[in-house]
Amino acid sequence: MPNNIPLKNIIRKGDDNGDGWVIQLETDKGRAVYGIAVAQSSSGRTGPTWSYVFENDGFTAVDLGTPGSFDNFVDGYSQLPLNLNEIQRVIFTHGHSDHDGTAHEFSSLYKAEIWAHKTYAPLKKYKIWEIQDRESYVLQKELMRISSILISDSDKFSRWNQYSDYYANKSKTSISKDLSNQEIFKDLQVIETPGHSPDQIVLLLDNFMFTGDHILPEITPHPTSNTIIQKKISNSLPYFLKDTSPWFGLGTYLNSLSTTMKLGNKYSILPAHRLHNKGEFNWIDQSRGLEIISHHEKRLNRIIHRLNSNSDSLEDLTRGIFEKSKLLGANIFAAMSEIVAHLEFLEDCNDINVSSSGKINVTGNGINYIKKLEQLRSV
Repeated sequence: MPNNIPLKNIIRKGDDNGDGWVIQLETDKGRAVYGIAVAQSSSGRTGPTWSYVFENDGFTAVDLGTPGSFDNFVDGYSQLPLNLNEIQRVIFTHGHSDHDGTAHEFSSLYKAEIWAHKTYAPLKKYKIWEIQDRESYVLQKELMRISSILISDSDKFSRWNQYSDYYANKSKTSISKDLSNQEIFKDLQVIETPGHSPDQIVLLLDNFMFTGDHILPEITPHPTSNTIIQKKISNSLPYFLKDTSPWFGLGTYLNSLSTTMKLGNKYSILPAHRLHNKGEFNWIDQSRGLEIISHHEKRLNRIIHRLNSNSDSLEDLTRGIFEKSKLLGANIFAAMSEIVAHLEFLEDCNDINVSSSGKINVTGNGINYIKKLEQLRSV
């Protein structure tokens, strides 16, 4: 918990899960920052998306909300001593639907510029699950093979159709400014923190850190897996996306956590989710990064233990680690993809070997990953 709680005023109380709250915070320099909990259009484990707005050479807003939540966004902002027309720019912490899902509606009504990390614009016209060349990776190939057997067509199409309008609108979103690492705009600094998403950034303002989904209270962000982009797509991408290793994977995410922890413990973190839940606020600082690393270490420990106990397939590992309730319908794809991300990290650490048939074996002592995590903690 930060030494100084940044809450200055509760403008409007919301629900116990966070929906509808509107608050005023204050930085160590006396700058007002407003937080608006934008309720999602459908219930989800993450709760509302927190949008933030502050003055920095004109009003700057951070994130908008999920598709279908625009009325909630407007309602929350109506409680503030500013007009939406006064917002000069909106910055996306990353390009997931619960953060940029109402960009189309917002841009059709207001003239604010849209800023995002430099990887956002080149990838925005693609569905994230379609860009990957899954045939080039044994684990990814196994993920798709098992999913095709376990997930019904109705579950697949329901998920795809849910996002069809979002991706159609996203592809039309005009990005006014591509952001890069360490870029400074007056008092606001951009830090690249890929791993949960290739375009994930955090923003530093005075003693506040806006983390999007990079660091969250109570829950841990879903890591991406190592990615080889399909050649037909890769050929049209800018040079900095030709090598995807800096942008994707659990190892990339953990390195990004180390980056934010190295900034010191002076920042109060303002996350995109779970700032308020179960009737109370969750104030955190960068030390939350250590807890998240420990979470992943426990998962890696369990994977190694199960591999040493004769579990040698992706499906067996997933069913052995996740509760049955988290494996229903299309949810099993998300669970398996998370296990894949951890297996890839172990493979990169030379702790496991994956055969061409998808069989997974521990190599050596299987403890290189522990040394890697210790390096990340030593900040």
